[in-house]
Amino acid sequence: MPRINNQEKNISLNNHFNIVDIILLDHSYLKDCIDIMKDKNEDKKIKIKHAKNFLDALKRHSAGEKKALYAPLEEVKEFRAQILESEIEHAIVDSKVRTLLKKVSSMRTMNEDIEAEMKVLAEIVELHVVEEEKELLPKMRKYIDKTLLNEMGFQFLVIRQFSEKDLQYSPDLREEVSFIKSSSPIPSAKFLSKTHEYFSNQSSLLVEGRINAF
Repeated sequence: MPRINNQEKNISLNNHFNIVDIILLDHSYLKDCIDIMKDKNEDKKIKIKHAKNFLDALKRHSAGEKKALYAPLEEVKEFRAQILESEIEHAIVDSKVRTLLKKVSSMRTMNEDIEAEMKVLAEIVELHVVEEEKELLPKMRKYIDKTLLNEMGFQFLVIRQFSEKDLQYSPDLREEVSFIKSSSPIPSAKFLSKTHEYFSNQSSLLVEGRINAF
């Protein structure tokens, strides 16, 4: 069993780091951008500015989810189907984000072609976000212990690299920014070892009938 140091213990007990709440916070920003990308009447200069921010947020959000959320859950039977679908969706979105970041980097206003591409991307991301919020995140909140959700959330925060501006409407997390910035992710092998051990124990309890089925 991996040894737990004081920092990791403090992280696991800090409910500000709950990954479900943090992903919902990030989704809120992404949805604001999605609304702008889908609004055909929005000013083109405002639209290109938000497009750049949207693409950057998507890139960092995806990196955080893949390492802090999908990697721990992809071998868990009860989550596997949802995670595989999400990973495929992310691969499609990530490819489009890389292409569009190159195209918009020097643009000062939105042209018709980029506007169409951004609208389609926004609609794809919107469906992905709705599915996560309707199915995956409530399931995680219900069946995964808060201490593990907190560790997963911290891992997401460090990888996602939130700024103080990103967290302007989340005062609890803003107080943690300096700690997050000065910290490194929990080493990947150790993190995955711990999460896999947790779910292995959960499966054993399920077989013994000591917890309810997912």
